[in-house]
Amino acid sequence: MLILRLVRNCTNKYLRMSLCDEEYTVDQLYDISLHPDKLKSYPGFQNLHKLTSGTMNFHYDLPYDDIKEFVEEEKKTVLSKVPEDVIKSNGVKWEHVGSTSIKGMPGTIFPDSLILFDCLPIPKPIFTALIDSGFLFVGSSPHHQDDIWFIKQITRDGSRLDKQFFKIHVTPATLGLSRVLVETRDRCNENQTDFETYKEAKVKAAKHLKEGNSLGYKKVKGSNKLFAELNENNPNYPVQGK
Repeated sequence: MLILRLVRNCTNKYLRMSLCDEEYTVDQLYDISLHPDKLKSYPGFQNLHKLTSGTMNFHYDLPYDDIKEFVEEEKKTVLSKVPEDVIKSNGVKWEHVGSTSIKGMPGTIFPDSLILFDCLPIPKPIFTALIDSGFLFVGSSPHHQDDIWFIKQITRDGSRLDKQFFKIHVTPATLGLSRVLVETRDRCNENQTDFETYKEAKVKAAKHLKEGNSLGYKKVKGSNKLFAELNENNPNYPVQGK
């Protein structure tokens, strides 16, 4: 057991160093999240891509129930650290999204969730709760500067989730790409035609993962009729702050 702890500590050390967040305090990281110019220069996303690009594998049989249980546990852990008045006053909501939230959908064993709130800036208690729960600040996603990512390497002995990565997007609820993620989940879970459209795109994109090209995988799987419709209906208008 001690050996396992030591190995995991070494892994987390490597992960933290790769994302460059050991050089900062939580207050400094939060300050970066508030300033677009600082986000642009923060290397978290570039280092995350280097770290995970060779670890993403395509699976036709995702462990849906195990992942759902894990995400619910993480939700309870993180939100328990956020005061109830902050949750209510900011309209905070957690959504499990991505392939792992769609029963029967193939994909990678990398769960995704959204933490939505009413308007910018990100409530600091949410930011702090994520860091306190073992998540690392990645910075802005390549899709939108207001889509802030956090990552955590999963420890779950005996599960296929062990040593995979869990990503959380923290975004305003009005951000178009967040609505697309939620609607994709709902449409695919409720409509077989939409499910098959998305599944076909993902299977077609899977060859890029075999070649170690995770960005190519994401690009191809997003090029489908369902995404085109949802993106048209949910444009990424500028997000308003408080």
